[in-house]
Amino acid sequence: MKDIKDRIITIALTAATTAAVIKAGDQPQELTVERLIVKKELIVSDTGTPWEKGFESHQIPRGIYARSVGEGTTGGLWVRSRLIKGEIDDPFDDRFHALEKDGSRRGSPGHISWNVWLDGNWRQMAIIQGEGLEHSEVPADKWNGTTHPGRLRFQSFRPGHGEPLTDAIIGQGMMSVGGGGYGGGGLPYPGEVLQLWGGEMRQAAIPAAPRPIVVKDDNSGEHQYAIIAIGPQGRRTATSATTRAGGFATLRWDSPPGADSFIVVRDGKEIAGPLRIEGSQKVWTDKAAQ
Repeated sequence: MKDIKDRIITIALTAATTAAVIKAGDQPQELTVERLIVKKELIVSDTGTPWEKGFESHQIPRGIYARSVGEGTTGGLWVRSRLIKGEIDDPFDDRFHALEKDGSRRGSPGHISWNVWLDGNWRQMAIIQGEGLEHSEVPADKWNGTTHPGRLRFQSFRPGHGEPLTDAIIGQGMMSVGGGGYGGGGLPYPGEVLQLWGGEMRQAAIPAAPRPIVVKDDNSGEHQYAIIAIGPQGRRTATSATTRAGGFATLRWDSPPGADSFIVVRDGKEIAGPLRIEGSQKVWTDKAAQ
């Protein structure tokens, strides 16, 4: 009985001491612990509230909000603004782990979706989903620690359809591309390297690059410039029409559809490239005079 009484007194004294140290309005600026256990909610917010004011129904977090799984609630992590991940000497690695309550594997352990707020809810627009092969393709007894085959499914929502349609399935060195297929069905799994369904294959050649425009030159002597476009497979277009410059020039040209890189031709000789320049308009300066 005395031990219980002494313990109650100790707890009371500890609480009183803590209250005296942390006065009303005072907040610790730094907390160092070996382990932090949060059983319900974690809020990182300058306002102290989990959601941005006026966007509570959208569940837009003020900073970071984490909630554990509970009865009637869905656990999750909400992050406002950029999610930046960094590592040294270790690759970027995101994984989706999921299984059924009976311990069996879940065929589709996770997906990434892009959403828009419509009619009072977040609505998916596009989805990338990872999934395991069906048991009809690989029986359950053939799955093991060294063989766990899967594939990627790409889905989008289209006008007039309330469910996502599968646009492409990639896996096992094969790919199906086509329209149709609500949810997981409709688009056949590929049996060849590339299968196209519900359409036709069209090949479009890359048009020749347009005549480059001289933005400026150093007036050191006349030169003729032209551009060659190159496709991602390395095929070249014909050389563009030439343009005259009064010296070594800064050029600008529009990117033709399908072009991956460019070669600059000066006075009939290839002098630069392949060049990969961002933007629909390419700008390049001849540094030969420097």
